[in-house]
Amino acid sequence: MTPQFIENRLKEAFPGADVLVSDMTGTGNHFEVRIIAPQFEALNRIKQHQAVMSIFDPELKSGELHALSLKTMAK
Repeated sequence: MTPQFIENRLKEAFPGADVLVSDMTGTGNHFEVRIIAPQFEALNRIKQHQAVMSIFDPELKSGELHALSLKTMAK
């Protein structure tokens, strides 16, 4: 998995979002994500994180994606 793949998936799910993805270990399965999205306006931090994590549920369940460190904010 690549940072670009994660960024594209998030921008598709959250139109208008500013997204920055970093591979934390160089292994392609531990990433840090910073996302600022208008869709987060009415959501608390936990709901914001749940919304992002749900986008990658299949990859997290399969182990293809091991960890996402999230920093979320409303735009």
